[in-house]
Amino acid sequence: METDPLASPNLDATYAFTRTTSTRVVVGRGVEGRIAELVGALDPDGVVVIHDRNVTPLGERIAAAVGARLRLPVVGGEDLKRLQMVGHLSQALSDGGATRRTVLVGVGGGTVTDVVGLVASLHLRGLPLVLCPTTTLGMGDAALGGKSGVDHAGLKNVIGTFRQPDAVLADVDWLATLLDVHYGEGLAEYVKQAAVLDAAGFERLEELADGLRARDPEAVTEAVTLAVRTKMEVVVADEVEGDRRRWLNFGHTIGHALESAAGMSLRHGRAVAMGMLAECRAASDRTPGDVSERIDALLGRLGLATAIPSHLCDVDRLWNLAQQDKKATSSSVPMVVPSRIGAGVLVELTRERLERALA
Repeated sequence: METDPLASPNLDATYAFTRTTSTRVVVGRGVEGRIAELVGALDPDGVVVIHDRNVTPLGERIAAAVGARLRLPVVGGEDLKRLQMVGHLSQALSDGGATRRTVLVGVGGGTVTDVVGLVASLHLRGLPLVLCPTTTLGMGDAALGGKSGVDHAGLKNVIGTFRQPDAVLADVDWLATLLDVHYGEGLAEYVKQAAVLDAAGFERLEELADGLRARDPEAVTEAVTLAVRTKMEVVVADEVEGDRRRWLNFGHTIGHALESAAGMSLRHGRAVAMGMLAECRAASDRTPGDVSERIDALLGRLGLATAIPSHLCDVDRLWNLAQQDKKATSSSVPMVVPSRIGAGVLVELTRERLERALA
């Protein structure tokens, strides 16, 4: 009698793996001088600094402080987030003799830290990583939590990894030369976090709004610190976005669709501000009107517009893009909206809800 060889395998076992990692985050004014300490703690055999050309003087200072063997300037912005750039930087690291003990230091805004983080996770299957965000978006959101990625086939961040940086250094004084349009978009992410996670934090942002609009250093430092603590508490509890971390995506389901529909010409923070109010309208049965009004008012005080340009209000196009979102499944497009300030609730975005948001 013949037996099915698949019926009695020689081995059927499950192996559990546990990986422990940590990120040291330093935020404050005048903390640039701590960079050598943070890099040195990783015991590197060399350091490579990758920085935005717009912050070349800072990149040069950091490279000198850590004794970098190589400094690679790049042009920041959404065009940087391409697989070709990841390959280009990886080749430069190989040509420069990088090993698995070579520390990568990324200096710049969110697009730079995204790409450097992806390179660090892929080159030689992983290099030590220190990020130095120079924008409000980077300091309070993009450089934190280990998400890195690039755009592909017209979709936002569709290729990427989860890889926590070893350290993040955010000197608030670096924001002094940041353009107003870039400064404001990071504040949208701070509002996003507080709106669905931290009622007290949202109230504090309302109190700080005038100081933030005026770029008061103390107000900015407090807001960045608040954003870091809120995000990292969520990431520590849910590193790979299995549940709670999805709350950090408020405004991003429709926001990312808007970015893609605009051919990535719409800045991320502006798209998130628009996305937050659009998602509140889409889920008006779950988000009370006074909650939407309060979010809209705070964004307005921070100089962030929430109206979606008419040429992007294409329901069919946006619905198709939303269905391709990383968080979507074959049967649903989930999104998180505030049921009250500081408390998010998971709802499903449907085409009908999207039509309501754009009406």
